[in-house]
Order: sequence, then structure tokens, then C-alpha cells
Amino acid sequence: MATQPLYFAIHGHFYQPPRENPWTGEIENQPSAAPFHDWNDRIAAQCYSPNAASRILSGSGRIQDIVNNYEYMSFNMGPTLMGWIRTHLPDTYRRIQEADAKTLKRLGHGNAIAQVYNHIIMPLASPEDRITQIRWGIRDFETHFGRKPEAMWLAETAINMDVVVDLIREGIRFTILSPTQAECFRPLDVKNAEWKGCENTDIDTTRPYRIYPVDADGKKICDGYLDVFFYNPWLSSAVGFEHLLRDANVFGKRIQDGFDPNRDEPQLVSIGTDGESYGHHEPFGDMCAAWLFQHYAPEHNMVPVNFGWFLEKFPPKYEVRLKNVHSEGCAWSCAHGVGRWYRDCGCSTGGGADWNQKWRTPLRDAMNFLKKFADDVFVREMEKISAVSPWDARNLYIDALIKPEEKERKEKFLDKILKDPKDKKARTTAIRLLEVEKFCMFSFTSCGWFFNDIEGLEPVQNMRYAERALELLRPFLPINHPLRDQFLSILGRATSNEHRWSGTEVFVRYAMPDMPVAFKLLAERAVVLHLGLEKFEEKSQLDSRLTASVVCSRKFETIVHASFDDADIGETTEATILALNDTMGRVTAVVFGGVRPEEVSFIPNFNATVKDLQMQFPTAYIVRMRNLMSDSLRHINQLLTNSRLEKVTQAFDGFAIQHGLSIDSLADQDHTLTDTMRKALSLEINAKIHEMALRYLKAHDETLLNEVHELVDEAKSLNTNFSFGGTGRMFHKKLSELIAAASEKNDELVIKHITGLISMAGWLNLYIDKTSLENQAFESYKRYIADSENPQSRALLPMFDWLNFERRTSERN
Repeated sequence: MATQPLYFAIHGHFYQPPRENPWTGEIENQPSAAPFHDWNDRIAAQCYSPNAASRILSGSGRIQDIVNNYEYMSFNMGPTLMGWIRTHLPDTYRRIQEADAKTLKRLGHGNAIAQVYNHIIMPLASPEDRITQIRWGIRDFETHFGRKPEAMWLAETAINMDVVVDLIREGIRFTILSPTQAECFRPLDVKNAEWKGCENTDIDTTRPYRIYPVDADGKKICDGYLDVFFYNPWLSSAVGFEHLLRDANVFGKRIQDGFDPNRDEPQLVSIGTDGESYGHHEPFGDMCAAWLFQHYAPEHNMVPVNFGWFLEKFPPKYEVRLKNVHSEGCAWSCAHGVGRWYRDCGCSTGGGADWNQKWRTPLRDAMNFLKKFADDVFVREMEKISAVSPWDARNLYIDALIKPEEKERKEKFLDKILKDPKDKKARTTAIRLLEVEKFCMFSFTSCGWFFNDIEGLEPVQNMRYAERALELLRPFLPINHPLRDQFLSILGRATSNEHRWSGTEVFVRYAMPDMPVAFKLLAERAVVLHLGLEKFEEKSQLDSRLTASVVCSRKFETIVHASFDDADIGETTEATILALNDTMGRVTAVVFGGVRPEEVSFIPNFNATVKDLQMQFPTAYIVRMRNLMSDSLRHINQLLTNSRLEKVTQAFDGFAIQHGLSIDSLADQDHTLTDTMRKALSLEINAKIHEMALRYLKAHDETLLNEVHELVDEAKSLNTNFSFGGTGRMFHKKLSELIAAASEKNDELVIKHITGLISMAGWLNLYIDKTSLENQAFESYKRYIADSENPQSRALLPMFDWLNFERRTSERN
């Protein structure tokens, strides 16, 4: 009979590598993540957001409850990912913060722990880089959670004694490791106790251990110690590979099996998992976890806790020594120390029979070469202008990076570290040098070596960061300095698996922009002006650095003078752009760098092809609208929708009668009309429905609602295919506004508008992401459950039904 409660802790390592374009700071469209914009977007929709509001369903598949899983599991949220969530998913961000705060109140220890900043392999990093990674991770954590972290997740759990010492000195109390990293252990309270080997994972993972900072001869390196939890290897692996997240009862039973009821001492069944397992790798895995926390655990006397709480209640009684701790260290995902991140050690994620990972060494060597060179320049130049040591200045730079939209943070940082804060040149020099350092560290993000080919998304992203660092270093180098050639020469020793390209070829093809990014941004701006879309824009952070004006214009051509001002690094790019379109509406931008507007004139043939333009303007960059930055077409299309949609739909009004046609002709099953005429008539119906739907979006009108329904029914009877792609987003936005209003007060017109929009969305087969609307309406739903006779709650029943909430038992059909 168990004398101790069954404590368990599930840790989720939630992390994505930095994915931002190093020139714009924005994540570009990633086709491999389709139908989502990018991988952050995709995994957020499948995992990060669902775990902040996970569904508990009834037997009929309807929502009964919404659970914040972050309240019940230990977790680290990678700093670069957390920054993206903060700006792109504010509701999810708030729920993650709330989960930690509630756990802190309940247990005295928050569930969140910190992470080394951009997931570099710490034993392979320089002493300065290790400290920066830890301090940036701590400061980032403090910003999001309002407290100091107790623990820190290490990238790939890679650790050696240098890392142990750094963590102790920076105030970190504990970390989480794989039991495969333990070499031996011994009791703390027995003098000169013998070490017991555990190389074959033979170590009790239900208790914490202590690591003392000593050198290879046993001499103490510093005061203090680092405590460590080892996760249950079989249970942790089963989450990912045995699909435990498909059944909460099976998962819960497996956790119970990890507990020994015959032991008197406290035990913690600890599970270390990839956070993306809960919904991304295992669809609906978040719902399994929610049921485990809310139902299975309390029904079986299982108590979810976090590591900080357990450590306070039950401090370590054993000391542990790690494998290779006085050399390169060890990691959970490499059986060869940390070889996976610098050599062909044998660890990989697959690939062809003849594939290898020999490319890892030259990739690491090239990045090390660039980093060493950049560090020398950084120290030399920073010492001239900084009032603190260069490395202290870099460690403090995180304050300017956490919330980049708050410009005053960067200004305060510069005021703090510069000898002469009023020296404008010193300010831009400092930022340029610090950005070089940031991008060099980003080029060591561990994912760049983890997978099976140098052509992969992750190694290429690391190379892009290196390319940006090379660019930013130019002002500190003599003319024609061979730095780039030396870097590429080292990288050239690598050979890719997929196409057998050299590392240099991969770099040139994928990491180097085909034209300066600033020019592409200016070309996009010129196209926006050429199409007359500027008044429909909402200014973004990037737009504030762009200035552009029309110099002259005629029907098919516009000459624009534009500049991109990167004031932070003291760099301005100017260009004159000739934007033109042909009679088919193809839009092309001819970008003249360093050319004044008066030197550019309209071309004689506006129907000239790109090839013609290249011959006519050999020194200019020629770019079609479709080939701008990956998100430029998306941005322009959004503006076209905002500005032209109503006019386009109205333009088709009366098309049939103007051309002596009849909508009734579509009823002919033999398709006697040509496809062109049929499509034109179908388009008129489509446009009319669309125009009426847009009118209804603005305000509830019962008559208009019925007219739409009748026209949709007629379109269906005529076998007319209609499509309203993109309209779902408009309906979603309006519904969100109306649900917020309905939650505040009982307004009959607002409720009718909600139900009308719900009905119309069904008629038009609109795709609306209901998840955020369900989250938003949940508080109103809970009020309905508590008091179903409340008139306001009852009025919202059609909305609750549409959002898939369970009705009270007495009101079910």
C-alpha cells in the first residue's frame, strides 16, 4: 500500500528555431508549412494555442470544458518562439503567462522554466557565448513571467562541467537531463561513499540528484551546486513513439506503472517530452493531456506538480556524475557525446542509403571561423566606444531585443553602455557590432546540424544569418578583404546529400539574396504606389523605415523615388524605381540603385518583356511582382481586396442584361453555352452574392439576409460553383467583435447579427477558424451552464450550438 502520493511532472520542451529573415526581422512564407504561412504558424495552430485552451468533449463530441494545460505541466518556451507568440498570438501569450502565475500561487513555484536563448550546443560554445546565452535566456524569461527562473533547459540537454559552473554562477538551481547522460551516483550523507555505475540507464529517475562543480581531480571550481532531474526514459519515449497521447487512460496507467507503491520515500514520476507532441506530432494530443489532468489524475489520486515544488519539499540525497563531463560533455540525442553537432558521428534522421553527415564539420568550421573573426572585430571596435566591457555590453543587449517595437528600450540601452551617448556614430556602430554578434550566435542554432542534409531548411537558415553578419562586418574591413572568400572556402569542403552540391553552392543558391533585400522592399513599395493602394495600408514597423513618393506617372507606368532607412546601423538605401504594367496587368519593377529620378524616363514600349527590360537596362534590377519578397504578393493582394472588392463585385451587376443574356441559361444540362459565357454568368451570381454578403457584414438586415439565402439556393439549383475565398476572415473578424459585444450586454440586434452571420457562413461554405471564437465565447457559455434561465445566455444558444458547445442535459434534443 502506497504511503506517499503519486506525484508526477510532465515537462514539455516547446521550441522553434529563429526563422526570421535576417534583413527584415519577419518570418517569410514557408511553402513546406502549407496551408499555413510558416512553421511557427502551423505548429502554433496545432499545438501552442490548443494547449492554452484544450477541449474536453462530451460523448457526443461537443465542448464541455476548456483547459489550460500549461497550468499542469512543467514547460519551457524557447525565447525566440515566445517573442513570436507575444506579437502574433496575444491571447495564447496571455494564457501561458496566466498558467505560470496560477501555478506559482498554487505550488509556490511556477511551471515555466527558462531556456538558453537560441538553442546553441553549450559545450561547443565559447565561454563568452555561454554566458550570453544564459543571461539572455534569464532576462527574456523575467520579461515574460515577471520572476527569476529557477531552472534552465539546455539545448538538446547538452552539458559538461563548464556549463554546470556557468549555470551555478548565474543563479540557476536545477536542470532536466536524460538518464542516459548519468555515469554514476552515490549518497550524499555517507562520507567517502563509493560511486555506483549507471552507464546503462540504471538510475532511479523518481528522485533529484546534485552535481558539485569540481574538476577532473575532484578539486572544487566554485561554490554552490546544480541539482538535476532525470526523466523516465521509457515513459518519455513512449509519449512520442508509442502514441500514449491517443488515450488518456492508457497514458495515466503508464504513469502509475512508473510509481513503486512499496517504497516509503517520496517519488516523482517525471516525463520529458517534445512539447510539439501535444497536438502537432500527435494530433489532438493536447486533449489527451487535458483529460489526464482534469479527470484521470484526480480520479486516481495522482498529483501533477512541477520540479521546483518537488525539489523544495524533497531535496536531493544523492550526488551524480555525468558522462564526459570534463571533456565535450553529453546530450540526450547523441550517443557520441555532442558529435551530432560537429562531425559525422553516426546519429542522423535518415536519408538515402549513401547519405552521410560529413558536411557537419565544414559547416561548423566555417561558422567558427566567422565567429572568431567577428569576435576580434567586436572587441577591438567596441572597446573604443563602450563604457563597459564589450562582453558586458553584449550581455545587456537583450534589453533592446526583447521588445524591438519599443524603440526607447534600445535608446536606454545605448545611453547606459556608451562613453558618449550623444555621439550618433557611436550609437550606430554599437548596434551594428551587436547585430553581427547576434547573427553569428544565431548561425550556431543547433537545428542546423541535427538533420540529414546541409541543404535543409535549418542549415540554410543558419547560413542566412552568417551572410547577414558578413554584410554588417564590411565597414570594419579593408577594401577587398578576403573574409567572405575564406569563409566560403571552408564551407566549400562540405558536400550535400540531395544534389551533391558543395557547401559554397548551397550558400550561394539558398542563403544569398538574388538582389539586395532593401531593393526588393523598395520595389514592393513602388508597386503599391503604382497600383494606388497606399491609402488602404496599415503602417507596420517595417513600413516606418520606408519612404517613397511618386515622381511622375502615366497610364501604365510610374516613376518612384524611394529609400530604406536603417537608422539603427546608420545605413540608407536609395533607389529610383520604374513600375509598369502591360495590357494583361503584369506588373514589373525596374530598380535603379543610386540613380536620381530625373535620370529615369518612361520606356517606349510598356509591353516589353523582362528579357527586353534586362537588355535595355543592364545595370538595373528587374523584378516581376510575383518575384518580390515571399510575402509581398500576399500584402499587395490584401490591399487589392480591401480597395477593389466592392467595386469588382459591383462591376458585374447587370452583366447578363447588358449583353442580352439570361441567368436561366445555366439550367441547360447540355451546356450549350460556351464555357466563357457560362463562367461569366456564374460570375455575376457569385459577385451579387458577395456584394450582398459584404453589405450584411456591416449591419443586420433581415430582408437582406433572406435575399442572400434565396440567391444562394437559386445558384445551387443552377449547379453554379461559387467561391468566396478570403471572405471567411472578414466574417471571423466581425463575429469576434460581436461576440465581445454580446458578452458585455444583452443587445437583441447584436445577437441577431451573430446568428445571421453564422447562418450565412454556412450557406456560403465559408471557412472560419472557430477556435479563437470558442475561446472568446467560453466565459459566456460558463454563465449559461451556471444559469440556463438567464435570458441573455439563452439568446446565445444558436451561437453556442454553432461553436459546438454542449447544451445542458435538460435542453438537448
